[in-house]
Amino acid sequence: MKPFILYLFIVFLFFGCAKSSSPALTPARKLAGNWTTPNAVTFYYCSDGCGAYSRYSSFNMKVNWVISELGDSSVNITETMVSSSAQTIIGSNCGLGDPPLTFPMQFVGVIGGSRFALDEQQMLYSNSGAALGLGNVRIGIFSFTTDVITGYVIETDCPAYCSGYETDSTTFILTRVN
Repeated sequence: MKPFILYLFIVFLFFGCAKSSSPALTPARKLAGNWTTPNAVTFYYCSDGCGAYSRYSSFNMKVNWVISELGDSSVNITETMVSSSAQTIIGSNCGLGDPPLTFPMQFVGVIGGSRFALDEQQMLYSNSGAALGLGNVRIGIFSFTTDVITGYVIETDCPAYCSGYETDSTTFILTRVN
């Protein structure tokens, strides 16, 4: 009887521990849904129009994000503006125009653990300013929990001179709406 029980145990061990075909890993917390900035976030317009790249004005903006899943490790983010304050001049841009902020904006979030990199498709330029075509550019890093996303954005385009917008680290905060 003992050899029979030992035989059953060995069979169970081999067949019970066989690899199962489990689905691919997904983020520990679900990001898909609607998110909003509960408080206005301070954004800064930046430029190297006067030489060194620096901030020249600030404004406060509230936004909404609609996040949908693209794959196991990426999400699509559509950003819309809720409200925006007037600009406050904090430096000089030497008379050059502000970079356009047009909504809705489209981003891709590339997930790694409880963080994601925010990528934007934009025109890429050579060192001489020649357009090279569209490409994805990393413009931010965010961490997330079940109900809060926190991070920063640094978006820069450099055709003839560089201009863009940015936030301070960990000041771009969104909370889940649904």
